[in-house]
This record gives sequence, structure tokens and C-alpha cells, in this order.
Amino acid sequence: MKGKCLRPINRFAYVVCLVLALLSARVAAAAESVVVASSFPKEVLVAYKKAFDERYPQYRVEFVNFPGTHIMSYLADHPAGSRPDVFWSSSADSFRALLRHGLLQPIGDRGETPAKIGGVDIDDAQGFYKGQALSGSGVMWNTRYLAARAIASPATWSDLVRPEYFGHVVMSSASRSGTTHLIVESILQGAGWEPGWSLILQIAGNCATITDRSFDVPNSVTSGRFGVGLVVDFLALSGKYSGFPVDFSYASPSAIIPASIALVAGARNSAGGVKFIDFALSADGQRLLLRPEISRLPVLPEIYSSPDKPADYPDLIDVIGNNPSVYDPEVSAARHLVVNAIFNQRVSFRHRELVAVTRAIHAAERLLSQRPSPQARALIEQARRLAYRSAVAESDELMSAAPSRAQVAAIAGREAQWATLAGSDYQAARKLAEQALAMLQ
Repeated sequence: MKGKCLRPINRFAYVVCLVLALLSARVAAAAESVVVASSFPKEVLVAYKKAFDERYPQYRVEFVNFPGTHIMSYLADHPAGSRPDVFWSSSADSFRALLRHGLLQPIGDRGETPAKIGGVDIDDAQGFYKGQALSGSGVMWNTRYLAARAIASPATWSDLVRPEYFGHVVMSSASRSGTTHLIVESILQGAGWEPGWSLILQIAGNCATITDRSFDVPNSVTSGRFGVGLVVDFLALSGKYSGFPVDFSYASPSAIIPASIALVAGARNSAGGVKFIDFALSADGQRLLLRPEISRLPVLPEIYSSPDKPADYPDLIDVIGNNPSVYDPEVSAARHLVVNAIFNQRVSFRHRELVAVTRAIHAAERLLSQRPSPQARALIEQARRLAYRSAVAESDELMSAAPSRAQVAAIAGREAQWATLAGSDYQAARKLAEQALAMLQ
């Protein structure tokens, strides 16, 4: 506009042009920014920005996008008055951590969404954050990839430990992804501490790689780079309903967890933040969740009768009923750092060693099925015990310590010990498996 006013056709045109430029500048200045920190993919953020900006032209929403696990450090680096207005994420532990550190403002009873659905608590009892969508976790697979390799479609976590899945599975790091941490913690709570770690480590041993971001998992499966991935439901369903050759199955144990939304303490624009929260919880905001590129479970029951819903879209009550939650957020919060540290030392930092052990065990068990040998079986069982253990007791005092700097320091002091133990476990387990293999050949 400014450039066009430099060479006006006549004085009247120049005045009109100048007035329009001033009005445009005033409208732009009048639109207040609402800053939302979120770990959600761009498809979600773009849809909500467009809808919110059109509904409330006095506001302009902006997004700060990063993993939910980083929100504490991000807010700590920004003083009150310069922080985002809203935090919107699937990381339940992050909301509890923010609440403990006084980094959320109460928002009270907003919208018509229920506080509880089928025994699942949707909202914070103290009114600091609200559930905006629900999600569960499970197994995603590329139908063409598996069909080309004559591999059966998986349905449960335990399916992924079978030898035919070796090298075809992908998952992300629990310490880098809030959703993967939730999957790990759900398995630990549902299966038990030691059986849970055994299952997790066997799956990780079958993985071709461990990614840094949870979004890399569905992207790798959708593209056909790998066949199977451990994901939160919406990352798989969005691909399925967008027409990609992928499918998904909820796996048990799996916690059904709200993706929550909250007002940040020290926000720059609290009034605008509340307006965005109200929109996200409204019928129009909830209906956006049914879009193929988003595919999340709304918490407003009436949305499931919407004509926008795909014919085979998961039913909220069925998902909750078929996945009875044994997830305790307090337990998860207390040992969050410990679980991530164990995962790092036994999976993320030593994945090649874990894969090598798993390959040797699979090879030995394949021959054992053809040539039974009590001695070889005993060696393989010993190898499994060493390779697929947490090496940290559930009764360890670090598990019950309140999240604090002291706990962080204590974990740091133990990690070198855990790393050494993981290395020796994998080395010994591989030798045992190879010894059994040699005995059977």
C-alpha cells in the first residue's frame, strides 16, 4: 500500500490511498497477539489459527512449537510478562510439573466439556487446566510394507517382540518425547515394573532406530521407510483418514489421557489466552478435531453425532471401555526422570548393542525350535534376563523422591553406574546367546 501511494494519479487518489494505508495499519495494530506454546504438529496449529483468527479478528494467534517436555526450561528462561499465554499439549506430566512450580493460572469452569468421561478424569480438579481432546496409544503399521514382506498386522505391544518384526519397528526416545514417555509409563504401570521393562527392551531391540521426535515415527511408517511404529492414536489416524496406506490398533495396557490446555502464569495477554481456550473447548473448536489431518478424540460428546465424523472413526466410549486405565499420574510424575534416565542408558545410548543382543537371541531361538537342547535353552534364558532387565528396583528410593534439584543430582550420580551395568549386561548376554547358537549348529 505504501509503495502505491508514492506516485498517485491525482490528489484525490493520493488521499484515499493514504487513508486506506492508515486504516490498515490501525487494524493491524489493534489485533492483539495470543501466543500459544504447543507440541502439536503444524496441521493442528494451522487449522486452529485460521479458525480462531477469523472468529476473533481482534486477536492474532501465534504458536511457539517445541516438545512438551521442554516447557519447564522454556518458561524458566522467560520472565513473567514475556511468556506465552497458553500451553496446549498431550504431555500430562508437563502440566503437573507446571502446576507444582506455580506456572499456571486457574481458569475455572469453562465451556460445556465434561470433567469426567467413563471414569477418566478430563480436567484438573483444582481448575488450572482443561482436557481439550483425548488420546490413547497403540501400534501403527504400513499395510503395503507388511503385505510385501508377508508379515502379519500387529495388534498388541507383545506382538512387536516377535522375530519377524526385527528391523521393521521404529519408536522415539522416552526422554525426548512426552507421548513416548507416556507409552513407556503405561506399559510399566499396566504390566508391572520388571515385566514392563522386559517388554519395552525387547521391542526396542527389534527397532531399526530410535528417533528424537515422536512425529518422526508416523512419518517413517507412512513413507514406508519402516513397517510398524509405537504412536499416540492421532498421529496414526490422521494418516489413515488422509488416505495413506496405514492402519492403527489401540494396544493394552494403554492410558487414555487428555490433551490439555492451560493459561500460563506471567502471560503477556491473559484475556486473549482465555479467549483461545474457550474457542478450543467450544463446539466449533471441538469439531475441528474431526478433520482428517487432525483426527483426535473430542471431549464434547455431542461432536460424535456430527456429520463431519468419518464412518469408522473411533468412538470415545468404546475406546475408554476397551482400554481400562491403570495409569496413576502421581506415580508417573514421581519417577519421570528415573524412567527417562533408564531408557537413555539401556536404549537410546546403547541401541546398537541392544539390537546386536536381540539379533543373537532370535538366531539362537530359531535353531532351538528345530533342535531342542536344555543346555542351550538355559543359556538363552540367562541372556534374556540380562539383556531385558531395568537393573533398577521399583523400590529404589529415587522412585519416591519428589521431583527436585536433589533428585536430578541423585540421578546424575547414578547414571554412570547404570551405563556401565547396561554395557556389561549386553556384552554378557550376547556371549551367552552366541554360545547357545554355537552349541545348536
